[in-house]
Amino acid sequence: MISFKESKNIYLYSENIDMRMGMNKIQIIVGSNFSKMEIRHSVFIFCSNNGKTIKMYYEDDYGSWLLQNRLFEGKFKWPKGLEIGTKITKEQLNGLCKGLEVIESKRNKEIQEYDYY
Repeated sequence: MISFKESKNIYLYSENIDMRMGMNKIQIIVGSNFSKMEIRHSVFIFCSNNGKTIKMYYEDDYGSWLLQNRLFEGKFKWPKGLEIGTKITKEQLNGLCKGLEVIESKRNKEIQEYDYY
């Protein structure tokens, strides 16, 4: 059974992907950006183009998992402008799965930095 307790890292894939992608294509994306040691016991999270669905890829000692979460209402608060492989915590993952904003987008930060009186 899958257990995120053993997960070393949780990464966000910053670009939206086509949710029709299956295990093989997602493994190619992950493998092209991370080493085999980084992949083992790490969670990789991908968001759909419309923001209503996320997929999570997880690899343990016995095989790999591809999980999907879809919100009934609203969209996932997916941060924009992040680098591939931005790390988040387990608490942030729980919030993200519930549709909460866990990381502020770079664009929002830039606007706040230039907030004039």
